[in-house]
Amino acid sequence: MSLWSEPRPFPGQDPYVVPFEGSLLLIQSTLNDHRISIMQFRDLAHMSDFEEHKVWAPGRSSDHGRQIWAPELHRIGWRWYIYYAASDGDNKNHRAYVLEADHPLGPYHEVGRVADPAHDVWAIDLTVLRHNRQLYAVWSGWDGPNDGFPQNIYIALMSNPWTISGERSLISTAEHDWEQSVAPINEGPQILRNPALDKLFIVYSGDASWTAAYKMGLLEWLGGDPMDPASWAKLPHPIFNGGGHGCFVDIDDTLYCIYHRKLTTDPGWGDRVIRYDAVTWDSDGYPVIGARGGEAAPVPTLGIHMTAASTTPPEPKARPAGEERS
Repeated sequence: MSLWSEPRPFPGQDPYVVPFEGSLLLIQSTLNDHRISIMQFRDLAHMSDFEEHKVWAPGRSSDHGRQIWAPELHRIGWRWYIYYAASDGDNKNHRAYVLEADHPLGPYHEVGRVADPAHDVWAIDLTVLRHNRQLYAVWSGWDGPNDGFPQNIYIALMSNPWTISGERSLISTAEHDWEQSVAPINEGPQILRNPALDKLFIVYSGDASWTAAYKMGLLEWLGGDPMDPASWAKLPHPIFNGGGHGCFVDIDDTLYCIYHRKLTTDPGWGDRVIRYDAVTWDSDGYPVIGARGGEAAPVPTLGIHMTAASTTPPEPKARPAGEERS
């Protein structure tokens, strides 16, 4: 079911949606990945009728003012934080940063880089986990400074919303064929809870985001210290096919996954649209996204159509330095 006929286009993807005072806020990277904007609209069915709030632009002189990827908006305590990845135009210099404000629409001030000082290497897609009165950073990164692949999921304890207070711990790397049919990638971690059964999950995206092989997998917390890799178990199969980098939001007592999906099989990011599906739970308490986990389900399309000036990722499995993902 399509919810738009002539979508209002703008660059950006990796959707992250937050309810706020009767409206929804979609935070996006805009201006060819040089700015962060928040799109405000009244409900999912009217996403194309948005008001854009331009909340942050680092500026040309910044050493992290380009390739702004996957911003997220979080309320922690009484303040609002935007986590995002950015570089100086060279992909290997991507790091995670955070902004702070008293209101979700700003004004924001920059707090700085969020990094494990012992492993200050490539990092994107940072999100936060609040668990048992502790705050954790969860992100996608490289093991070393020039790896390229694989991309792994790491977790680290935070002493406040802008400071990682200990060394990172590796909790997921591509190990199954479906996570690495094009490239060995785990990225886009998102926190998901099943409150009825007190289950905690990290949903992540696997394989190459520039292809139709992109999909979502699941880590389940088994109890114990979240910093201990043994506290997490990976499902051996994906929970959603044909789309990725989904966020989870509860709207009017319905849980939704909002994600992006490619419209063609051609490599690249320029043909992706934002879509959503309702999320239910199976008999064992695991999430079911849409009718069939992304397989031939009639998925609604939101009023955002991605138009990107992206370079097409080359073969073999490598991203060129300085490429734009928008």
